[in-house]
Amino acid sequence: MKTRVEIFLAAAVVTIAAAGCFTPPQAEEPVDIKTSVVVPLPFDLAWTAVNQVIQENNFKVQAQDPNHGIIEVLGHHFSLQDADCGKIESIGGTYAAEPEANAIAVYNFHVKAVSNESTRVAVKGSFDSPLRVPLHPYEDIQCISRGAQESRILQQILAQARITRPPVYKNQDVQRAAPGSAPTPAPPVSVLPPFGSGRPTLLRPDMLPKAPSE
Repeated sequence: MKTRVEIFLAAAVVTIAAAGCFTPPQAEEPVDIKTSVVVPLPFDLAWTAVNQVIQENNFKVQAQDPNHGIIEVLGHHFSLQDADCGKIESIGGTYAAEPEANAIAVYNFHVKAVSNESTRVAVKGSFDSPLRVPLHPYEDIQCISRGAQESRILQQILAQARITRPPVYKNQDVQRAAPGSAPTPAPPVSVLPPFGSGRPTLLRPDMLPKAPSE
């Protein structure tokens, strides 16, 4: 009887050891220098540059609000270099928890005008992955960003900002006329009011300036 109890206890100890345990991520949130940068562009052009980088990275836009300068996108799979997902301790030792194949990265962009000619762009990454600890069911883990992906994205935005220019409109004040005849003035063109403090404004039709009456 005693032998059976000892065998049972020994088996229980081995099972517990093999099951292992999970230590949550210990990394600290990245500093602002890795997640925020001032772009030498007014808000509307900075907004264009950010959206261009989002498109180039094939991120999926999930929500955006131009009035508040907010964009949320779905990114791609991430690695241990991008985020700390904690550690797993088992009978085989301690090792870093690897993100699963269906791990999710979500990036939140905040674009805010600093002046008429400069805009601050901040990127915050959220990294989530299901985690399998030996002999435990899967559970979703929120990993802590190391700032690597945010820094990479900001560098792309700075590079894009260097080549982003305001659109050029052709002068349509005067239409072409037949030889020997006086030029015919073009019809008046309604002009939208300039952006306030570098920020775009969503205007309703009744807020647009009316063309002068004849």
